[in-house]
Amino acid sequence: MLGAPPGGPRAPEASPPAAHEFQKLHLTAAHELQKLHLMLAVKQHGFGGREQLSLCELPRPTPKEGFVLVRVAAVSIHAGDHHMLTGRPYLTRLIGLNEIPGMDFSGVVEEVGPGLARFAAGDEVFGTTDTTGGAFAEYVSVAAKNIVRKPATVSWEEAACLPTSGMTALQALRLGSPVRAGQRVLINGASSGVGTFAVQLAKSMGAHVTGVCSTQNVEMVRSLGADVVIDYRTESVEAGASAESGRYDKILDVAGRYGWRPLLKPRGSLVAVALPESECIPCVLCSIVCSPGIVCSSKKAHAFMQASTPWTPTLPNPNPKPNPNH
Repeated sequence: MLGAPPGGPRAPEASPPAAHEFQKLHLTAAHELQKLHLMLAVKQHGFGGREQLSLCELPRPTPKEGFVLVRVAAVSIHAGDHHMLTGRPYLTRLIGLNEIPGMDFSGVVEEVGPGLARFAAGDEVFGTTDTTGGAFAEYVSVAAKNIVRKPATVSWEEAACLPTSGMTALQALRLGSPVRAGQRVLINGASSGVGTFAVQLAKSMGAHVTGVCSTQNVEMVRSLGADVVIDYRTESVEAGASAESGRYDKILDVAGRYGWRPLLKPRGSLVAVALPESECIPCVLCSIVCSPGIVCSSKKAHAFMQASTPWTPTLPNPNPKPNPNH
């Protein structure tokens, strides 16, 4: 029997890792590094319903000049998102298919693009990507002109609901002849996203507001400040208006219907935020603009959607300086 080697038994020498182990470690490290530049996002595969949407990992966008990368905290869904998903009316498809849907959001600035000093990492903001989409993701790259700092007293969810619906309501009330104190305003679709903002904004302008909605939303619209609420399921808008004994200085049609002109005052205006259901957009526009009497009277009609001009949102200065000229 052979004796033990001097110094006692020796521990077996560790064999060098096999080549495939090195490759495995390399791939794992590369995958982890890649994940740092990926994000979860909703991907839209085509026009249609929710079957066109899936949750997947996509590359995180890099903000270009004039853009900001925002880590999304909350998003909202409105009628525009539905149009962009379904591609209906078909005119919507001319905009194109967005890989990532979603317009309105709130969140925290993660990174700013080159040459941008107005925002910095850590700023709490809200805004809209408009029809370019991209908000239904962990991160969104958005033009700096389309965002504004979020007030500390406003929640993430509240801020995300504001951009498109709130801005559309305000623009509609200002379009044509802006609403003034004492005027009579009718809002069709008062319980919608745009409608709920329009009721409150019109009241803040001093108008007498009539809201039109369905039965289940009557109390909600009344709680927003509407002076009169017409339940279109139980009475016609014409009958409700007749009961008020007066026509309107301004009508905002957020739901889409015909036949508003008899309800307008001689110098009243109609703003069609939504159009009646039809795939023939030119026909609908023509039916609004070319209604009988438009040439012979001072009534004005406007076919209106969210303004396509760049949005430069601002908040009021909490400490305004007095004007020395006043």
